[in-house]
Amino acid sequence: MNRKAKALSFFAALFLLWGSPCHAPAAQNSDDDVDDFSDEVMNQRYDWVITADTSGMKNFLNYPGSGLHPVSKVKVSYRLTPRFGRERSSETVTYEELWYHECRPIGCRKMHQLGLEAGEQGVIYFRPARDVGDSHCAVANAMVRLILDAGLRRAMVGGVYIPAEIFDQVKSDLGQFNFFPYEIQPDTGIRATMHIFLQSQPAGREASLFYFSN
Repeated sequence: MNRKAKALSFFAALFLLWGSPCHAPAAQNSDDDVDDFSDEVMNQRYDWVITADTSGMKNFLNYPGSGLHPVSKVKVSYRLTPRFGRERSSETVTYEELWYHECRPIGCRKMHQLGLEAGEQGVIYFRPARDVGDSHCAVANAMVRLILDAGLRRAMVGGVYIPAEIFDQVKSDLGQFNFFPYEIQPDTGIRATMHIFLQSQPAGREASLFYFSN
């Protein structure tokens, strides 16, 4: 099977596994007091930014016998940046809302198409939240879904930022989707179809995870 066919097969598999039906940054300052998650810094580093806000819906579907409680919601938006002096709208666009029961997607409401351009590079940013620790597996699932969505637009994901408090949990959760940590050696290659560069917010933790099919 050639490379193109393998890539198409991979995306198809992800879609079937994680696709659910859709109806049509505070940060640690560096030594130079630079806020890595400010719009100004993001505009210099990336062509686009996807932002995800995670919250627990404590009373939703909470009744005796419910098999879908607890529920987490992930609200996703994106914006294009004026990187390299491009004149284009940088208005924040609400992309979709996702609902999860633990790791399982149970609902999706899509508001707009993902307007990323082929060949451009961006970042996915899961912002800190008070109860994000209760939704770490939902974060892992939503992360893979968003990377797939960007890939289908032929846009490149330069990295994924997540709150430091759930870094280890999310890194472990990604193993459910066949993403595993791997340290690349200078004299050896790696045969993997997809890569996630995971970084913590505040800064200090990072990991490279690669997709390995069974």
